[in-house]
Amino acid sequence: MESVCINTYLFSGYARLPHDVSHQPVNARVGVVLEVDETGMIVGVSSTLLTELARDYLARLLCGRSVITERQEMESLVRRRYRGHSQGALIFALRRVFEAVDQSPIVIETQAP
Repeated sequence: MESVCINTYLFSGYARLPHDVSHQPVNARVGVVLEVDETGMIVGVSSTLLTELARDYLARLLCGRSVITERQEMESLVRRRYRGHSQGALIFALRRVFEAVDQSPIVIETQAP
């Protein structure tokens, strides 16, 4: 088996969905997974949102943004543009991702003296 060098990090965050969301009986939680390069730039997005369109839309909102310097902008974009019932859960899941980023080498190495 060949060894593949990967220079990215994978972060995930989850949040409980509200009861009035259509896929709440299937998934009680929504998950957001971000693939981030060594500079903190998002290069891939996946989520457990039910429809392909919603998953794709979230990916287009977040790809190319920095998990280090554009956190507020990403939250604002989701709040302003993603008008589905899962909006609040998505924002909370994103915050969980940011917490994981803060404990990763991406942030820890940039803060080293």
